[in-house]
Amino acid sequence: MNNLKKMTDTANHLSVSSMTQMTTRDIATLTNKEHKNVKRDCLVMFSELEVDTPKVERIYLDVMNRQQTEYILDQELTFTLVTGYNTKLRNAVIKRWLDLEGQVVTLQAELNKWCSKEGYDRAIGSIHGKGLAERKQTKNLNTKAIDGILKKMQLRLDV
Repeated sequence: MNNLKKMTDTANHLSVSSMTQMTTRDIATLTNKEHKNVKRDCLVMFSELEVDTPKVERIYLDVMNRQQTEYILDQELTFTLVTGYNTKLRNAVIKRWLDLEGQVVTLQAELNKWCSKEGYDRAIGSIHGKGLAERKQTKNLNTKAIDGILKKMQLRLDV
């Protein structure tokens, strides 16, 4: 029961705006710019908007296994950055952003469905006196499905 409450709380606290983020590496790829130049543009933007850089900064390992810095931008900062680039590039980033939002909404709906099913299965099991072994099996199936959805949400958004 505690596990279901935690999963339900997670599902309820997730939102499109908190889940969808775009990295400067993703923006560089979409705009055919060098990552170092996108980072430079971000630093200028952060300075002008008084954004606390450490809050949006993350370390990743490059292909040579060296630590590098990238920035993780929310929708507002992404749009602010790319509106300074040309129209085709701006459109490519907006399409990608909308795709990310669609993925989150779809996975969120699936997660909510499974959390509801687990609650329903628990209630029906109590009412109809299902055996403990049968209830554990149903709970394990539901938990696996919910855990799988949570993993997909994390993997699809970590671009």
